[in-house]
Amino acid sequence: METIWVLAADNSRARVFETTKRTALEKEIETLVHPAGRQSAQEITDDRPGRSQHPSGGEKRVAFTPTVDPKKYEAQQFARSLAEILNKGASNNKFEKLYIIAPPSLLGMLRSELNAQTQKKVIKELDKNLAQLKMEEIRKHLPEYM
Repeated sequence: METIWVLAADNSRARVFETTKRTALEKEIETLVHPAGRQSAQEITDDRPGRSQHPSGGEKRVAFTPTVDPKKYEAQQFARSLAEILNKGASNNKFEKLYIIAPPSLLGMLRSELNAQTQKKVIKELDKNLAQLKMEEIRKHLPEYM
């Protein structure tokens, strides 16, 4: 009997379900919470930006502008940690099939972090935000026979 994993994630929460049934999700095996994913960019970077001398010299000082969007950075970190779990599960043969449900931006980040072995096991990707739904509601968005 093949084991199927379903990942339902957004920028602040991820849930991994496991099933051997092709018509139902049986159990939630892991829940990950990433509180920084819910924070605003200002909350993430609550410090004032650093300051430097103005390029023209003199007494003026200018604020550094961040080179990376804090929200995007936090989402990338979360995607990396999710991919680590999925890659480990694939390498340990914990599942044969993988379904991923995530908003488009997170899905793209996650896709780039999955190794080749895990990518081969991905059967379907849904670009939706369903992480907050009940297990039965999530199942309704997956194919009739997984």
